[in-house]
Amino acid sequence: MGRGKVVLQRLENPTRRQVTFSKRRNGLLKKAFELSILCDAEVSLVIFSPTGKCYQFASHEMERTVARYRSEVCLSGPSDPQTRSLEVSD
Repeated sequence: MGRGKVVLQRLENPTRRQVTFSKRRNGLLKKAFELSILCDAEVSLVIFSPTGKCYQFASHEMERTVARYRSEVCLSGPSDPQTRSLEVSD
């Protein structure tokens, strides 16, 4: 039996919202780690909680990955940073 669809809307209950954030944050960090191991990908992930706390994962040095991203974005890409995605092929 599969899971039902989750309605994507802001959780109004602050306790439930914090619990959901913590669980999903941990799941996202785990997936980033798995992607870096299984695919030998250079992965960096930064998450800011609703309270402003920073969580991060980097398979390599974060500064190196950010520098690589910046150099790729400056070469080409849309001017709107919210719609920008980066695909790098080696």
